[in-house]
Amino acid sequence: MRAKVITALPRWGAGWIEAILFPALGIIINWGIDPNDPLLLNQPFPWLLIIPLLIALRYELMPALLSIMVLASTFIWHAYPKIHSLEVFAGTVLVILIASEYAGYWARKEAGRALQEEITATRFRQLSDDLFVTRISQDRLEQSLLYQPMSIRSALLEIKKQLVDNNGRLNKDIGGNVLHFLNQLVGVQIASLYELKKGQSNPLLIAAFGDAHPWQPQDPVLREAIDSEQSQTLAELEIVEIRAYISAHIHTLSIGMQYILTIEDMSFFAINKESLQIIEVIFHYLCNYSESLRQATPILNIWPDCSAEFVTDFMQLQNLALRVPQVGVVMRYDFQAGKAAEKVIDFLQRLRRGLDILWVRKNQKRIQLIVLLPFAGSMAAEGHFQRMHDESAMHYGSQWKETYIGHKIFYINKDSCENQIRQLLNEEIIL
Repeated sequence: MRAKVITALPRWGAGWIEAILFPALGIIINWGIDPNDPLLLNQPFPWLLIIPLLIALRYELMPALLSIMVLASTFIWHAYPKIHSLEVFAGTVLVILIASEYAGYWARKEAGRALQEEITATRFRQLSDDLFVTRISQDRLEQSLLYQPMSIRSALLEIKKQLVDNNGRLNKDIGGNVLHFLNQLVGVQIASLYELKKGQSNPLLIAAFGDAHPWQPQDPVLREAIDSEQSQTLAELEIVEIRAYISAHIHTLSIGMQYILTIEDMSFFAINKESLQIIEVIFHYLCNYSESLRQATPILNIWPDCSAEFVTDFMQLQNLALRVPQVGVVMRYDFQAGKAAEKVIDFLQRLRRGLDILWVRKNQKRIQLIVLLPFAGSMAAEGHFQRMHDESAMHYGSQWKETYIGHKIFYINKDSCENQIRQLLNEEIIL
């Protein structure tokens, strides 16, 4: 994501040129039309003063002040005996202050909306990837991976477990397992997985499958993928002859580093659009999970019983809270430890809705059910508690009364993730 920093002092070229050029151009044109009134102040309406107003609405305060200074320079070489220049100048400054305040407020609202759209789009993309993986897993439920049958879902879970153990970094063993998995799934015969750091031209080979060739930077498929930072295939580029790669799949991390998967050969009947799409989805699915784990590793080291999904979504919402208020809430339900509480919590977990993410913490005295509700407010939090209470009272009334201690509503803010989670888990705070 490329976020624009909101400031009243934009970079050179973002408003400064217009702030000088437009007023100067207006003065020159009007002076040619009426040398006695280049600012049109003797007209029924001072049309030239619209220029600072428009610049204030577009570029906020500082460029608008500069445009006023350019217009005001006219008083140095042209006298206005019938016009009180100080009142005109003060009135214009007041107008652009109001316009700049509106422009700044609108820019902040737009930035917040864009961030919220991005985090929502990211979450939906993750859900669509999950759905696609589930669909192809059902289509090819029992893939014969060498010695034992294995489903696509179980293979991905195993690879993700290895990523968790390695703090999200793709190493030779994990990369080899991924390529071997693609071999059994879509008939990949020769492939390589690379890591390309920002500013470098030669990548680091993570893993290879089959008789893979060295890095081929002049291959048109790979070159187009790197230049566009998007995955490319022979069919998309309308190249009829294979030079080195059938397809090149690229994933750019937030730190600028890239993972690149190159496919050199596949089984003949596997070279089709669906197989290449499966490779693309699974590759990005694992890369996204790898990046999320690397960002969440410090938090997971402190609370190893927390799921990576909970931490990654919490961190995304915390980053969003730096720009906009009320990005989501977290509900914490406390129960007395025991079998009765476990039955209630198992039932409550089945009530999960939509984007909700769960975290169950256990110790000798208590069991805590923590529910992350993205983009929810106070009314949604109260409604969540009421639904949990009513459903539990209907199905596990006695166990609920026996084990329920209390609940806590925690609003996600711009404080660090670690501090917020510590406050959330403070057992002394119960509402």
